[in-house]
Amino acid sequence: MQRFQKVVLIFLFLLLSVALIITWNTPATGYESSIYRSTPLILWVSLIASVIVGITLIVVSIAKNELEQSSLWKIGFLLVFLCYTICLALFIIRGYYMWCMGGDPASHIGLIKETLDTGHVSTSLIYPITHIYLSEFVFFTGLDLVVLHKIVPLTFGLLCALCMYVLAKALFANYGGAVLAGVISCCLTFGWYHNLTPNALSNMLIPFALFLIVRFLQKRVWTWAVPLSAIIIFYPVFHVLPAIVLGLMLLTLWIPGKLVEVLQNLREKKAFILKYNSEDFRLVFPFLLLFSWFIFWISSFHVFGYTIKDIYDTLALEEKESKGAAFLDQISYAQNYGYSVIEQALKVYGVQALLVLLSLLALLLLWREFTARGQNMPLLSFYGPFFVILFIMGILFIFNLPFGPLRFMIYISMLGTLFAAYLLSHFLVDRKSKNNSLLQRTAFKVPCVTAVIILLFLASMLILYPSPYNLGANYHTTQSEVMGMTFFYDYRDVDIPVTGITVAPGRFSRAFLTPEEQSVQRLPMYLGGRIVPWHFGYDRHHTLAAHYTDEIDMIITQRDRLQYVDLFPNMAKLRFTEQDFEQLDYDPGMSFLYSNGGFDLRKVTTVV
Repeated sequence: MQRFQKVVLIFLFLLLSVALIITWNTPATGYESSIYRSTPLILWVSLIASVIVGITLIVVSIAKNELEQSSLWKIGFLLVFLCYTICLALFIIRGYYMWCMGGDPASHIGLIKETLDTGHVSTSLIYPITHIYLSEFVFFTGLDLVVLHKIVPLTFGLLCALCMYVLAKALFANYGGAVLAGVISCCLTFGWYHNLTPNALSNMLIPFALFLIVRFLQKRVWTWAVPLSAIIIFYPVFHVLPAIVLGLMLLTLWIPGKLVEVLQNLREKKAFILKYNSEDFRLVFPFLLLFSWFIFWISSFHVFGYTIKDIYDTLALEEKESKGAAFLDQISYAQNYGYSVIEQALKVYGVQALLVLLSLLALLLLWREFTARGQNMPLLSFYGPFFVILFIMGILFIFNLPFGPLRFMIYISMLGTLFAAYLLSHFLVDRKSKNNSLLQRTAFKVPCVTAVIILLFLASMLILYPSPYNLGANYHTTQSEVMGMTFFYDYRDVDIPVTGITVAPGRFSRAFLTPEEQSVQRLPMYLGGRIVPWHFGYDRHHTLAAHYTDEIDMIITQRDRLQYVDLFPNMAKLRFTEQDFEQLDYDPGMSFLYSNGGFDLRKVTTVV
């Protein structure tokens, strides 16, 4: 049997190697609406087959208690981790020139360049850690930011999975549970993997911070207090949101244990329902250190005052629409155009819902084990922050803060991974269910657990990249788009406004222009109300120029041409059709300025 397993593993590694070579030799030649459709089929076949075999080997070894005797499960784990790496790096393997230059990464690349040029970060930058360290890395290595902005998020994504395994190993008495936590961490359930933003990178290091907290509580020595203090000082400057979550962790880890104690004292009718001792205050100093440093740091910036004002306006004056109201408006808007909100929610958040369900089931098991035998208290403690974060997510729907409630979903996924791993490992190794002979059978347990983990991987893999499947525009930024925007900045008349469909002229300027050049260009971050009229106005006039009183530059990219062909085909008749783009070539009120195949620049003249 082992010989057959080794032959299968060798075959899968060879198949993955061949698939990677084929994929590397078929790079993207233009903007791709879907990386899934454009990637050679052999890669998807090899990835799925490798994940199924790797997960099966691991689950079987745990169920048979053979982790110490057999080493084949380690090869299976390596196979799963390799598939995880390939999925994260797929846009690099496919030769994508840049990623998400119409979003936050463009601004952060610009800030890194500014730091390199001036020797210091902007005084208005509230999270300068990413920019400081990447500037130093570029300075010493000479690597191009075009390369680094793709590799750095990939590196943090790989470290996140490894840190989740180390965290689980520190929490679980059962080694199989730690292995399963590592496997589920490779199932792409966290999101936030690809963007070069401080929030995304700092999220990936949260498991490492939690590991330091756990080790500090377990070992009670200064050798763990020092790195924990360092990470506490580090995080508020890295990003505000994960720092808040880290503070919530320190503040709420004690709740589950004390809740059990309160219930037991009530049941026994003791006079003192809740007691404290010195052990209960071990996290008070780390929390106070984080809280004081966090307030000192963030209060030095104007955004602190704006955030307080937003909370006041929402609660007292009701001047701003809440996140919940905006969310309901989006749901209504999508339903009016015939899109199924329930179907889309299941695609995007189905994995998180499954992790929450498994976490609730694990809570029943952990509660019983702790109350009966006093076991697994460290893992049970994490239900304190788990439920507090869920509560805060619900509360945030009534506010209109700079960050929405769904940005906390990644922390629920990370904690849910730990709980799900514990539940599934206990299900595999439990031999006490004598009342149900079916639950005793390894032949039943292994397929169930394997199917759950494979479902997590496949469902997450399908939404890892924006595509028509999840109604997301691919963040692929082509070289022709970058070259076109560079030409536009070099030769445009800065007094003439710009229009288009999806182009973000201000974002690109942040990445490729100096602050002085940006002030000269005076371009908006996004077009907003300057977007061209639907159908370019051809449903009412014979020329687009009839809609403007002055000259205006118009940018059309390959992304614009494919958006209503691949992404929203049902809305093409209402917005833009292929015929509309063809009619641009015959518009008498338009002059052609520049084209490179993926980027067109035209000037719309006035018509009397």
